Amino acid sequence: MKRTVFLIIVLTLIFLVIGLIVKNTFFKPANAALKIDSIPSANIFLDGKPLGKTPYEEKNLPPGEKNLKLVPEGGSFYPWETKIKLTSKTETVVKREFRESEAKSSGEIISLEKGIDKKTASLSIVSIPDSVRVSLNGEDKGFTPLVLEKLSQDEVSILFSSPGFREKTIRTKLFPGFRTNILVKLAEEEEKTEEKGEEESTAEPKATSTPSPKSVSPTVTPPPRPYIEIKNTPTGWLRVRL
Repeated sequence: MKRTVFLIIVLTLIFLVIGLIVKNTFFKPANAALKIDSIPSANIFLDGKPLGKTPYEEKNLPPGEKNLKLVPEGGSFYPWETKIKLTSKTETVVKREFRESEAKSSGEIISLEKGIDKKTASLSIVSIPDSVRVSLNGEDKGFTPLVLEKLSQDEVSILFSSPGFREKTIRTKLFPGFRTNILVKLAEEEEKTEEKGEEESTAEPKATSTPSPKSVSPTVTPPPRPYIEIKNTPTGWLRVRL
């Protein structure tokens, strides 16, 4: 009796081990791929764990929702943090251009997920800011947020434009049976300063003094006095009356 119970326990353990091996071998979710690039180079943290620096590419990551953080090198830019979704047997692409502020920075996140129609591709676009005009291979498709179904192009060029923001072009592939999700961030345009041909002088002009004529008193020349010449007289003297 005891021997029978022991055999049952041993067989049960063997079946459990075999079941775990089969599950991990044939039913384990396929790994996901992740590609990250940035300007300037940045340190990468995925769910708090350091992965190295950009540019970065890895094809053996567990699928699921992840927290991604990029810390630019140099110390003159702010770190950037976001949520990404890694899907089995697909690659998620993250690009980021850091600038002096979040408003001036730009970037994109491109990911794939299984679509409804296995014969055609679809495209889902979300933008920051909203209401960005989308042009697909030169054809106007409307404004974001935007979903385009039954697409057949393998490679597409997508132009994003909005007043007050810099235009951005993304080139990517569309795959039948998958929906391509794009989150795009546009950068605000730089303020343009008009160059002045001549600088305006704020200094007051110096007063030019015209010398006024000096006051000169006229010189009065007295009239000549009358003179009388007196000659010798016989009497030795002469009476003169004026």
